[in-house]
Amino acid sequence: MAIIGALDSGIRGDHDVLYTKSIIDGFTALILTTTLGIGVVFSAIPVMLYEGSIALFATQIDRLIPQALMDSFIVEMTATGGVMIFAIGLNLLGIMKIRVANLLPGILVCAIIVTIMHYFV
Repeated sequence: MAIIGALDSGIRGDHDVLYTKSIIDGFTALILTTTLGIGVVFSAIPVMLYEGSIALFATQIDRLIPQALMDSFIVEMTATGGVMIFAIGLNLLGIMKIRVANLLPGILVCAIIVTIMHYFV
């Protein structure tokens, strides 16, 4: 949600995913602070740095990438992110154990395949 939300925020100006993630992170931080201490609050700093940098760099993408490529990339990236969020949901429900972090390279693979399809097909 952090990567997809930051890209969505920077490219389309749609902050809904980041708002949802911040609410989830806030409640989780409240719970973890009771057991792990005040240090949990400081974990927000690296999260803001990497999500903010992704969003800032994503605002510059419009200058470099053609609009047709960007539209198809957004569609495929949304589908890839949806699969990852679905896998997280399956993990939370205890139905299956899917290592969602192993799916993160799918974002890069998605970008490469969309670019190849745009320029060569």
